[in-house]
Amino acid sequence: MDVDVPKRDLAGPFLNRLTGFWRPLRSFGAARSRVNGSRSLLTAAEFQEELAILGLSGRRFEPEDYSDALGEYLDISITVHVIPDSWYPELSRLLALSGRLGELRYSERLNLAAIFVPGSLPPLVLTLTILHELGHLAAGDLLIEPDEQFEDDQHAEQTIFETLPLKKEKKLARGYPFAKESLREREANLRASYALFAGCLGDDSPYAHDMYDVL
Repeated sequence: MDVDVPKRDLAGPFLNRLTGFWRPLRSFGAARSRVNGSRSLLTAAEFQEELAILGLSGRRFEPEDYSDALGEYLDISITVHVIPDSWYPELSRLLALSGRLGELRYSERLNLAAIFVPGSLPPLVLTLTILHELGHLAAGDLLIEPDEQFEDDQHAEQTIFETLPLKKEKKLARGYPFAKESLREREANLRASYALFAGCLGDDSPYAHDMYDVL
């Protein structure tokens, strides 16, 4: 993961590239006819299995390590751009209006993913925001076929939720992305928290011990 603070004279044109071939994560809907099974939300134990695939289970790691391993597994280049608020206050304003802390853009054609976060975020929030957006890449959320908006008739008390098929199996997660956007966001939050604690605990994580017991 390259954490980049772009220079003033370069950042403007770079941000302008967010249009065109760049695909924003939250422009996707999903038709009910495309529902592809169901599953529950990711657990910490299941996330540890993903870490094992990336070679990070039982190890202490930083978000950069997770990003590098995920990018290598997905065969894409992932960069993180921390944008100083004083240079581009409109970025923070637009994110605030949308209720988001960061923005993820992806180009299938170029095999590139870019994460944009404002520099004013506190360190812990910045880390969790980056891990949240990486969680969307791991889940394959950006590979959902654009379609009609999914009509939610799922109830809050449910534990199993409908999922959608992907046009390409370019994901780390075992299951398919959720049909409901709010659930995709909720699971990205879970991945972020799991990654933060797993990276801090390393082989002290009880879930890492369970992985070794299975092996």
